[in-house]
Amino acid sequence: MKFINLQQGGPEWLEYRKDKFNASEAGDVMGCGFNKPYKLAEIKYGGKEVFQSEAMRLGKEYEPKIREYINKLLNADFQPVVGLSDDDPRFSASFDGLDIIGGEILEIKFSANEYEVLERTGKPSEKYFWQIQHQLFVCDLSKCIFAVGKIDDDFDLQIRHVVVERDEKAIKKLIKAWNEFEATYAKAAPDEEWLSLSDEILTLSAQKKELDDRLDELKKRAIKKAGGVEIKAYGLTICKSEIKPSYDYKAYCEQSGAVIPDEFLKAGCERWSVRVAN
Repeated sequence: MKFINLQQGGPEWLEYRKDKFNASEAGDVMGCGFNKPYKLAEIKYGGKEVFQSEAMRLGKEYEPKIREYINKLLNADFQPVVGLSDDDPRFSASFDGLDIIGGEILEIKFSANEYEVLERTGKPSEKYFWQIQHQLFVCDLSKCIFAVGKIDDDFDLQIRHVVVERDEKAIKKLIKAWNEFEATYAKAAPDEEWLSLSDEILTLSAQKKELDDRLDELKKRAIKKAGGVEIKAYGLTICKSEIKPSYDYKAYCEQSGAVIPDEFLKAGCERWSVRVAN
């Protein structure tokens, strides 16, 4: 990759990032980051200001301490750098650490939630997985040390780390997503009505999902409380229904090669719908 002589966080660095595909945005493009793709487009192409959260501020504060710890632990020499892909100069990454001799990169997070995920699963959450794969594509290396820190109940810094390997299949999927993002948003002028519609639909969809999940949980509790008995109580009806066996005609036709005559074909129709992006 090409090394870019910029200090991370500085005004020149912020300006440099505007027309690049940045690793920290990979989760957004894949639909699992902090911003939906259309929100990222507002930031990149619409001039919307990037929100700096308290978690992000703390991350910057603790990053040097975590890097120093990892360097001592692994006898490494990770140093922060900014790099641009030789294969595709649209792709950029600001690395928390690159060890040139060791041929590895370092990605640091300071988050109690991410620490718990790493402790429980042994791997980064999805949004950070995509960030790491983006970074590995930019630098053309095969391995990343993913380190996460948190402050425990005794106010001590706790750090865990894992190795994340390069995933070629994931990288191809990520590049495709970035290409689709650029084709969809780069040359499109922001449409305020679309933004307003999207904001409200996505917000209400998220609220509906939370309500549906909670409702399902409460219904399961009600069924459990009924103890296998059909009852009416406090405005609720707990009842049992049975699903009769049915034939899977599609599977039968696929397996047997049978063809259903046209006279049994139901007429089609045109239907419009709105789907909420993942």
